[in-house]
Formats: sequence, C-alpha cells, structure tokens
Amino acid sequence: MTTALDLGAAAVELCQKRGFEFCGDLGKGAFKSAYLAKKGTTPFALKLAAVTSSPERMIREAEALQDCSHPSIATLFETFLYAYGTVPLWVVCEEFLAGGTLEAKLKCDPPTATALRRIAIALAEVLAHLNDKKLVHRDIKPANIMFRADGAPVLTDFGIVRMLDEPTLTQTFLNMGPGTPAYAAPEQLTNDKTLIDWRTDQFGLAIVLAECLLGHHPFVESGKTIHDAIMSVAGRQEMPVANARRLVNVGFGCLNKALMPWPIARYRRPSEFIESLKQF
Repeated sequence: MTTALDLGAAAVELCQKRGFEFCGDLGKGAFKSAYLAKKGTTPFALKLAAVTSSPERMIREAEALQDCSHPSIATLFETFLYAYGTVPLWVVCEEFLAGGTLEAKLKCDPPTATALRRIAIALAEVLAHLNDKKLVHRDIKPANIMFRADGAPVLTDFGIVRMLDEPTLTQTFLNMGPGTPAYAAPEQLTNDKTLIDWRTDQFGLAIVLAECLLGHHPFVESGKTIHDAIMSVAGRQEMPVANARRLVNVGFGCLNKALMPWPIARYRRPSEFIESLKQF
C-alpha cells in the first residue's frame, strides 16, 4: 500500500534546511499545495508539487512568469527541484497575496459592479501583456484571481500556460485540452489547438465576470446543470438569451461578445476588449 505524500511535512523540512520560517497552510489545489513562509521578515507563498513525470510544464510556468512584468501578475522569486527523501518536488516561491481569492470573496463579500469593472479592466490589461509575450494562461477562474492587501487584483497559477512560439505539450489525440471545464473556452473543451490564442483567455475571463454578475455560470439555463452548461459551450452554443439580456441590463453587455462560441467573433485585440469594459 502506497503512503500518501505529506507535502506539509516536506514544506517544514525544506524551510528548516533553507533557513525559512514555516507559518502554516495557505491552501491546496489539484496538483500543488501552498504554504505561508517567511524569509527574514518577508512573507512569501511556498508552493510544492510532486514531479510525477517530466517537469517541462513546471519549467514553462517558471519561464513564463520570469518573462512577465505586470502589476497584476504575481511576482516570482525562485523555483527549484527539491528531493524529499526519494520523491522529487517542484518548489515555487512567489509573492504572498494577503487579500485572498475571488472565489472566497464571492462566498462572503462579492464585489460591487463598480469594483468588478476595476477588476475586469486590470485583468484584461494582463491579457494584453500576455498576448505581447505570446502566452495564453488557459486557467482563468475565481480561485486563480487573488488580491493584494490593498485590494489590487492579481492573476496567479500559470501551471498550464501555453507558449505560442514553443511546441505544444498537449497530445493531439486528447478529446479535451488542459483547463478547468467550467471556465474553459470551446476550443479548449474540444482540444482545437489551432484556435488557442489570447481570445481563449478572453472567454475565460468573461465567464468569471459574468458569473460574478449573474450569480451563476452564464451558460446555465433554468432547470439545467453546470454539466449542461459545459456541454453547451463545448457544442459552441451561444449564451442563453435571458442571461445575455441581464448582462446588458447591469452595464456589462460587452461580455456577450467576449463569450461568442468562435474566437473570430470575439474581440480581435486586447485593446478593444479593454475599451469595451470601460463603457457603461
């Protein structure tokens, strides 16, 4: 019987060896666990993941973050491989974001429409920056949108970033590409790799924003489930008319274009998307 890997114990051991102060858990994702640590008086997020195959995706994440310089992208301090006994771990040390996630805020203190517009514009400007770097995040969702202590939004977790000028790591035969299905664009859900570009992230961000405004996934209809919504997106169906009208009524009709099934029908340039978000 295989013993489950204790990443918490690994984090404590690593901190002892590197002279860091271990301060506790921050949360767990599908592949990584995050902990709060300090180097001197400076807090940082310590993220650990087991290396079960090639670390190429993890290396790409580090390279992508090192190539980025934007106030709404988390600052990367260092990455390295660490041997915990016989288990290789990938370690990421990055900026600690004290304001928590958008996912948590939606449960207790959802942003107002005015605050959401500021968040939307900041994150759309991130997409412009990533587009300039030929990067596609591919996993924009409430859990990956965090806030600094002053409330500034930050996009995190570049674990499945696509580098458009590098060979793809996703196998062509797969029915679905990487991503979180509820926040994925049609071209991700169908693994149509030739259509992946910044407009894929535009769709993902628009789903997040629409969900904040509607209180549910924008492709969910009355009497239907989130699974039905995902199938609708994968089938390249347009958003239900009632949801599209509600977005217009709350001043975010621009999201209807960002949520069109085919990339060619969405905003062509990041600047156009940003300008549309500024219009009431």
